[in-house]
Amino acid sequence: MKKLIIHIILALMPLFALAQSDPHVTMFMYNKLLYNPGYAGSRDMTSVNAQYRNQWAGIPGAPKTISITADGPAGSYMLPFRHVATGISVTNEKVGIENNTAIKGYYAYRIKLAKSVLSLGLSGGGSFYSAAYSNLTPFQQNDQNLTTDVRNAFLPNFGTGAYWCTEKYYLGLSVPSLLENKYDKKGTQIARQVRGYYLSAGYVYELNSVIKLKPQILARIARNSDYGLPFNCDINLSAIAYDRLMIGASYRTDKSLSAIAHIQVTQFINM
Repeated sequence: MKKLIIHIILALMPLFALAQSDPHVTMFMYNKLLYNPGYAGSRDMTSVNAQYRNQWAGIPGAPKTISITADGPAGSYMLPFRHVATGISVTNEKVGIENNTAIKGYYAYRIKLAKSVLSLGLSGGGSFYSAAYSNLTPFQQNDQNLTTDVRNAFLPNFGTGAYWCTEKYYLGLSVPSLLENKYDKKGTQIARQVRGYYLSAGYVYELNSVIKLKPQILARIARNSDYGLPFNCDINLSAIAYDRLMIGASYRTDKSLSAIAHIQVTQFINM
């Protein structure tokens, strides 16, 4: 019975794809560039980030996500402050018969204030969407919509965002995908990208010279609630020791919990 339920869920995934949205990441605090282009260059150094997610391991067609991002200020490192930052990201998601690869470039203009930095960002790129419908075993054998595969359908998109930060806290507002692309196959809509609005925030509390607490949130609301996931929020609380070791937990409003551990191995490597 358990295997039957799993196969039914995987078979229904193409229907859920009618409302494709931006990827949800558990460790959102390390993937800010993916949902806010204004974050580019905020660390005042060139940063490279790689993450891999394998959910429900061992189940055929289970979700898998890999992302690689790079960003940093542009211009001479001899300058006291660089106003322009750029970045790039490559993300691949596999769920059931679907495969989606997104490539984006980022540009941010940074405004130095008295004790903070306000960054306004733009992103542009697109995704290549594929769906292997021929791998399904439908109840209705003559359903033409399930016999023709979708191969690398290109869906262009743009995003925008603002990111305000100090040494103690940050606040971000963004819309990573402005366009709501639709993909039609033989007159039937089989995929759609839903626009999402993001709010992110975090604050650092210094308990003493050794321990700090850092609460963070990432809230998302979809433009059209008819397609599900009208609201989603990740809440994280982490303890930081000696600015090198972080241990925390996150809660998502779909009633999921996760634990997070992070270590600053060297000045340039985080794990």
